[in-house]
Amino acid sequence: MRTTVYLLLFVLAVPCIYAQENANMTGNVAPKAKQALDAQADVSEMSVEAPSVAEDEAAIKQQPAAQEFVAKREEVAEEAPAKTKRVVYNPKNHRDPTLSPDDFLLLRYREQQRLAAIEAERQRQLAEERRKREEAERLRQLELARIKDPTREVRNKIRIGGIIGQEVFIGSRIYTVGKSIYGARIVEVRPDEVVFSYKGHKFVRKVKLK
Repeated sequence: MRTTVYLLLFVLAVPCIYAQENANMTGNVAPKAKQALDAQADVSEMSVEAPSVAEDEAAIKQQPAAQEFVAKREEVAEEAPAKTKRVVYNPKNHRDPTLSPDDFLLLRYREQQRLAAIEAERQRQLAEERRKREEAERLRQLELARIKDPTREVRNKIRIGGIIGQEVFIGSRIYTVGKSIYGARIVEVRPDEVVFSYKGHKFVRKVKLK
């Protein structure tokens, strides 16, 4: 309502301003301009009252009454999607349906032969690895024995054929105290055995008659 009053005042004031400017210039007022000035004076005398709080509340109370004519929206329940039955492919066997029973039997036999060959090769490799480990362990034990007892490498090579006094028959040769054979030196001759020294270790070999 206030906006309408202000707009009306603005429309009436514009011609009056132009008329007043013309009057100031000429000293006379046109009849139409005079009517406009008179109308402006009448409008200015009207009391413009702002809407009271009671009127605002009445207008607010009337709004729900107008809204009653609006149709209420019906709530539509959403239907849950129907559960589809899950189809699972679970055949009784894995045989190719495009193969005949004879073909399937032949393929299965070939597959068994192939698997048997693979298993045999695996067992052979395991046996070879086991043999290599055993050989490595044997060589390790021999090396440890040579370290602990260096006389082993020459002791088994010496065979005493006979003893006469201080002379020892080894092979086809005669040795006495102080002589060496295979790096082992004779340190003592006894009636039925000979004492040798090899790398700081002593060992005894008895007479062995054939």
